[in-house]
Amino acid sequence: MAFPLGLLYFLFFSIGFSVGVSLTFVVIGIPILLFVLAAALGLASVERKLATLLLGVSVRSPTTSSDGPLVERAKQLVVSQQTWKAVFYLVSKLILGLISFTAIMSLLTTAVSFLVIPFVYDQPGVYVGIVTSEPAVFRPQMLLGWDGLLVGVRTAFRLTSWQVTTLSGALAVAGLGVIIGIVTLNILNGLAWLSGQYTVLLLGEDAADASPEANAA
Repeated sequence: MAFPLGLLYFLFFSIGFSVGVSLTFVVIGIPILLFVLAAALGLASVERKLATLLLGVSVRSPTTSSDGPLVERAKQLVVSQQTWKAVFYLVSKLILGLISFTAIMSLLTTAVSFLVIPFVYDQPGVYVGIVTSEPAVFRPQMLLGWDGLLVGVRTAFRLTSWQVTTLSGALAVAGLGVIIGIVTLNILNGLAWLSGQYTVLLLGEDAADASPEANAA
């Protein structure tokens, strides 16, 4: 969900701020900008609930005051640090979503592809392996300095093509798919944890705001 939501947020704020700023000289741009900022706070509230539901983190909503004249509330909306933190979070969600989407589409897709190889490698017309237009040459080496001399081992491997033709080879590739899948799931869990902490940092209640309540308790 992070990638599509992040894309929608990015488009919304890009269009909203662009239209609002361009129409400021005819006054109507100011209400548009205020609407965009107010929408940021509303969307931030939705993100707190999603983080609690999907990521298992507790995000306390910052205390806000809705009292006072309309002009005063509009001024508070513009100068509030929480408003701009919400805008920054919602726009940056596209980057977090893109990273997660890339990990899913590349690593997880590769793992699933490797896991199905034992079922398709011997099917007619199916080629499972590596084909290169030109031979790939690998030259691993290990060099150590000893008594003023450079001593080491150097070799070369040439890879032209490789095909899975046996069940044992297919199972070996599937085993590699299991490893890639486990690593990918751990990466995704780590990204989810980082996303939750990022949400708490930007959308949660500041320690300075929470301290009066703690002292009163």
